[in-house]
Amino acid sequence: MTTADIAVGAPSRNVEDVLREGGLSRFHKKAILVTGAAWTFVAMEILLVGFVAPIFTGIWQLDGRMQGLVNSAALAGSLCGSLVLGRLADRIGRRAIFQYAILWYAAFTALTALAWGPWSVMALRFLAGLGLGGMLVVDPSMLTEYLPPQRRGRLLVFLDFWWPVGLLLAVGLSWIFLGPNFDRFGAWSWRYLFLAASFPAFLAFVVRRSLPESPYFLVRHGRSREAAEVLSEITGRPVEPGELKAPPEEPRSSVRELLAERLRSRTTTTALVWVALNISYYGLFLWLPFVLEAEKQFSINVYALLALSALSQFPGYAAAIWLVDRIGRKPTLAAFLFLGGVSAYAFAVADTKSVFITALFFTGFFNLGAWGAVYPYTSETFPTRLRSSAFGLMEGVGKAAAIAGPYIFGHLNDATGSTTWSLTFIAIVMAAGGVIAAVFGRETKGQQLT
Repeated sequence: MTTADIAVGAPSRNVEDVLREGGLSRFHKKAILVTGAAWTFVAMEILLVGFVAPIFTGIWQLDGRMQGLVNSAALAGSLCGSLVLGRLADRIGRRAIFQYAILWYAAFTALTALAWGPWSVMALRFLAGLGLGGMLVVDPSMLTEYLPPQRRGRLLVFLDFWWPVGLLLAVGLSWIFLGPNFDRFGAWSWRYLFLAASFPAFLAFVVRRSLPESPYFLVRHGRSREAAEVLSEITGRPVEPGELKAPPEEPRSSVRELLAERLRSRTTTTALVWVALNISYYGLFLWLPFVLEAEKQFSINVYALLALSALSQFPGYAAAIWLVDRIGRKPTLAAFLFLGGVSAYAFAVADTKSVFITALFFTGFFNLGAWGAVYPYTSETFPTRLRSSAFGLMEGVGKAAAIAGPYIFGHLNDATGSTTWSLTFIAIVMAAGGVIAAVFGRETKGQQLT
């Protein structure tokens, strides 16, 4: 047998090669819709509490610190869910977590309608957050491992494009069920709101069952026949198990590797960026209804302005979708974070209606554009066998910061009697994240998944 014969008979392609050759298919459009729908419900559910918080405050006489704790309960659950379920997804596979995390979330969102006091609300929100954490970790990992590498950056940003749809739904449902006076259907208005918010997620659970396991995960666990079947489904072309080149033998993955010398710098820099994003986003948007109602002497419709802040996020994502492939993941992420901080400070000190509205628009534009860029950046920074664990760690660290964000916002508001310093704090954190990304980040555009 000649060397040429051996070369012909040997597996010649890895999963990345097959996905690149297959390009964008009908399967990808379905996967983006399914994961995007879940992303919508995550955003909607997390942000709904910002609209319900005035009701809780009136019923149970909550101060700013307690309001912050109620706002943060789902984020605390998300922290735990992301750490545990991200690690589990790397061990047993993405698909099971992908399917059942949304069912868990939907069930406890519905049960929140039965809450009888602030601590029961916090407990049920925490439990719902466990499912949210699973979705926030596994959805981007799954989608990353389905996509052709030449389209990965833009389409991962597009996943986050669904987030402002969730904010718009939160605004719309709150207006329908709560109305301008938060009592459209009487004392049970907020309970109906949580029931309505859970229903679409139950439907999404059924649809998510149609998506297969990640081909990267299958190949790395020696399941080449299943991987070939999944790749055939994804690309619409026949793929034989013998074609697939097995990845090099590696020791069993451990989350400790993320802090080992080879990955420590990447982990630290990425974690700090996630901290900046989470503190700034949740610290601002969970308190935004309060800011718009209580601050400034402008005559502005709260629901209209919140809808504007959601609409501002779409062009932010659109810009990020174009820029992550045009100039790269790192410069897009760094620039959007820094400019978001500048916009948030302008929002904090605005003394005219036009500046107030313009600054809010650009805060949403840049902050959510940065969120879009951080997903391809993170997914391409870490190897496949640690990808869900890395997302879990980033979501966990980020959500720990997100829990602190609303609490610090409320504490500063109580201490100063104004949200100006609270908003200035948000602005500083966001801008600092941009500087860290610019100085210490690494470019991941064009790098092959390992």
